[in-house]
Parts: sequence; structure tokens; C-alpha cells
Amino acid sequence: MHFRPINLQDKELIASFLRADTPTPLSDFNFTNLYIWQFAREITLSIQQDSLLIRTQYPQSEPYFFYPFSLDPHTAQSLITQLLEQYPNLHFKSLTPTQAQILEQNFPNTFEISSNRDRFDYVYCIAELIALNGRKYHKKKNHLNKFFQSYPNFVFETITPQNALEVLSTYEKWFLSNPNKDDSLLAEKQGITEVLQNFNKLHTPDQELFSLKGGILKVEDEIIAFALGEAISKQSVVVHIEKANIAYSGAYQAINQQFLQQVWSEYLWVNREEDLGIEGLRKAKLSYQPSLLLEKYEAKRK
Repeated sequence: MHFRPINLQDKELIASFLRADTPTPLSDFNFTNLYIWQFAREITLSIQQDSLLIRTQYPQSEPYFFYPFSLDPHTAQSLITQLLEQYPNLHFKSLTPTQAQILEQNFPNTFEISSNRDRFDYVYCIAELIALNGRKYHKKKNHLNKFFQSYPNFVFETITPQNALEVLSTYEKWFLSNPNKDDSLLAEKQGITEVLQNFNKLHTPDQELFSLKGGILKVEDEIIAFALGEAISKQSVVVHIEKANIAYSGAYQAINQQFLQQVWSEYLWVNREEDLGIEGLRKAKLSYQPSLLLEKYEAKRK
């Protein structure tokens, strides 16, 4: 099998395999997610038998795969058989519970299958995150109200091809001022830079699904927060990136709420991706009271 690096021209190709109307799909597979994180790991694809295979490899590590994207389950099984022949240490990640079960049934005693809590997706009700009503959101609502009171003249704007580079310039200043930069943040910065520089190609307003959208908050004409996301089904959106200037108290709560209210209020669910096992990130994501966690499984060849 020949695998090649992903590129901007693959956006529609990958979307064509993902258009099934799944109410709460995983966050991993959409093109923007792959495109952002291509600088943290090698992400390649291969088209085999009218099916899509995506392979990922970190430096000095064995590659892993997503389950084949195929309309025909027999074709998917055939491709997995080929992968077993080619990769002695075959490893699948981000499997849905159904995919994990299929592997176990069709390839008995072949894989060691386990759930990976660090990779579970956090899914929230959009209407609840907009309203923030009730005791469970009391602290969040207080932070939001403090922001509204402190900056009553704030402005929300959508990101466009015309202002995307202004957003990038602001983000670069924030990044340079961060004393805690590491390789992961640098890889994320490279991905965000690529996305904002190519916003006109990722934002496809003639398509409902997989069209990147963004929002910014301004106070006195200064960008203080921005977010990037897209619809990944007819009911769900995913938020890829959310950044804010912490000098403005409540800015994170404000961009979270405003991005959903101004851009995504017609959808039911927002997927805010995984916590990677990072304690502070897990605490923050749980504090927004997820409606459900989307389980992900791994399968390693025995």
C-alpha cells in the first residue's frame, strides 16, 4: 500500500467519506483536525478499493491507523487483512465501540482491545452552553456576567478570509509572550498558522458540513479571543481551537458562549475533543458538564 502526506486538496476527498448523517461523530477524522496536527506527527493517506485509509506516525514510533472508511464492510475487512500482512505490529486507534466489536468478531484472538479514557471526546448540549442556566453552571455564568459587565462594548465578529491574517498576527504575539512553550504548542502553532493562512480554502460557505468557521471577540478594536470550528454532521459541530488573552477576565467563557450563540445555535451538540489525560484540561472540560463522553478504543495486534 502506498501512503502519501495529506494536503489542502484532500479536504473534499476526506469529506466525501464522512458525509454519513451520524448525530455525534468522533472529532478525529475531519480534514481540519488532521491538517492542524500534521506538524505534531506524520499523517498520510491511501485510497484502496474505493476506501480511505489514514495512517499516523510519531517520530521514533510505530505507525497506527484509523479503521478503514469504506461503504462495504467486506472491503474494510479485506483491507484490515492486508494491513495485518504488511504491519506485524498493526495498531488501530480512535475506534468506535462498534468498530472495536467488529474487529473482535471478525479477527478473533488477533487484537488486544481496550478503551482509552484519555481520548474520549467531550460532547455538550449547545443550548445549555449558550444559556448556562442552573446551579451546575453557576460559576461559569458568573465569569461570563463579569466579562459582560467589565467590557460592555465588546464586539463579536466572524473570521473571514479578509481578517484571518489579523487573527494570526494577534495569536503570534500571544505565542511569543508565552513562557511555557513546548514542542506540542509549537506544533499546534504551525497548524493554526496554516489554517488561518489558508482560511479561504477551508471555509466553504456553499457546503453545510466541514466548512471551517471562526469567531473573534474584540474590545476597543483589539482581538482578545478567537475560536475555530466546523459542522461534522447535521446535528454536531466540533471546536478545534479556542484561544483567549487571559488578561481579560472571563474571555474564555465569553468566546465559548458567543461562538456557539452567534454561529452554531441551530445545531444540537458541540464536540470539544479530548483531554489527552492532562489533569488541568480534564478538570476544565468536566467543569462544563458534558452531556456524554464518546468512547474510543484501541486495538493492538497480539
